[in-house]
Amino acid sequence: MRKVILLATLLFTGQLTYALEVMVCVSFSMPQTLLEATLKEAADYQIPVVLNGLIDNSMAKTAERLMTLSRDIPNLTLQIDPTAFERFGIQQVPALVVAEGHRFDVLYGNLRLKEGLYRLVEGDAGLTNAFVRSLTHD
Repeated sequence: MRKVILLATLLFTGQLTYALEVMVCVSFSMPQTLLEATLKEAADYQIPVVLNGLIDNSMAKTAERLMTLSRDIPNLTLQIDPTAFERFGIQQVPALVVAEGHRFDVLYGNLRLKEGLYRLVEGDAGLTNAFVRSLTHD
């Protein structure tokens, strides 16, 4: 109940701020070495990884692959969320996404996540150098 009251108060006073979202959009169709490198770096920085859909429309194949990746890459956070691809207009992968509310920035290509985050500091989503440093342990 306290959370609801606090949220209502923040909405009423206009003090509600959105939390910064950071994610990496990938696909199993990416070259294996690029996919694994991206997943390992995302796990190191605790950045969620988002997939658009299933392997060959098969939940069994996808679950098997996800289990293998989760076993091989500690701290990996993977989710299947086609709505994220839609929301941010993701047409190619890998894609680094930083969002705050309705504002977002997307950076495409084979780029180290840390470098990509620093490149997005001047974007619309409000990413700061301090946030990137805390995320990447700089």
